[in-house]
Amino acid sequence: MLNRDILEEFVKQRIKLYLGEDLRNHYLSAHELETIRRKINLLEQREAELIKVYGNLTVREHWDFEEKTFVNYSLHLKYFIKQEEYYFEEEVQERQLQIKNDVIISDVEIPIEEEQVDLLERPIVFYPNGNDTRAIYNRMEAVKYAEIWWDGHNKKYPLYANDCTNFISQCLYAGEFPMAGYPNMSAGWWYKNFNSSSYSWRVANTLRWYLPGAQTGIRGIEVNDQKELSLGDIILYDFEGDGRWNHCTMVVSKDKDGEPLVNAHTQNSRKRYWSYYDSSAFTENMKYKFFHITDGLGKDG
Repeated sequence: MLNRDILEEFVKQRIKLYLGEDLRNHYLSAHELETIRRKINLLEQREAELIKVYGNLTVREHWDFEEKTFVNYSLHLKYFIKQEEYYFEEEVQERQLQIKNDVIISDVEIPIEEEQVDLLERPIVFYPNGNDTRAIYNRMEAVKYAEIWWDGHNKKYPLYANDCTNFISQCLYAGEFPMAGYPNMSAGWWYKNFNSSSYSWRVANTLRWYLPGAQTGIRGIEVNDQKELSLGDIILYDFEGDGRWNHCTMVVSKDKDGEPLVNAHTQNSRKRYWSYYDSSAFTENMKYKFFHITDGLGKDG
C-alpha cells in the first residue's frame, strides 16, 4: 500500500528547495537541482522576492515492481511572488517517484516526445477563401482563453502528450485568428475534429513558419525584442538551437520591467517568466522567435 505520509513529507521537502534550503537533496539529479538553482537566480536577477511556495501532489497511478514502488504524479506548484506588486506564478510537472523500503530513491520528470514533421516545416500557402483584410485579432479573448485553460482540457479539442501548440492554437482561435487551408494537413492553419487538423495547429516547428506567412488578414510579425510584445502575442522556443522549434507560449501579462509572463501547456504554466531559464529543457544554445499578432487593418490589436 502506498504510504501517503511519505508523499506529504516529500512535498514539504521539495518546497524547501525553492526557498534555497537543502539543495543537496539526495533523490534529485544534479540536472534537476541546477534547474531549481536557476529559478532562484532568475528571481534574484529580476529583483523579485519569492514570498511562499505552495505544492499539491496528485497521484496518477502507482505500481510495485522488484521491491520498488513507482508513482506517476502531477506536482502543482504555486509561487507567490512580490515584484512591486504581488502575483502567483504556477506550473504543473508530470513526474515519477521510485520508493524502496519507504524511502524515496529517485524523482524524475516524465519525458514527452515531440511529434516529428520533418518534411513539412513550411505550410503550403493555399487559402481558398483569399485574404480577408477585415479580420481583427481579439487579443483579450485569446488571453482570457489562455487563463481559463492553462491547466485544463477543453474537451472540444484533443489533448496531446505534447500539447503546447494545440493549446496556443486554441488561444489564437479564441482570439478570432482565421482558419484556412482545410482539408490539406500541410496547408494553412485549421482544426476540424479530433482526427483532423493541420500540422501547424499542433506542431510548434510548423506554427513557427505559418504565423509570418499567413494570408488570412491576421498574421504574426516577427519583432527583435520580447518587450515589443503585447498581451496575446506568441513566443517560439528552439531549446537546442538546432533550427527545430520545440515549444510555444502566449504572453498573458508583463512584470514591472515590461518583461513578458507567459502561459503554456505540456508542462502547464501560468505567468511564467518568458525566457524559460528555469526550465529543465533550458540550454545555453536556446533561441527564441517573438511574434506580434497584427490584424487585417494593419493596426495593433
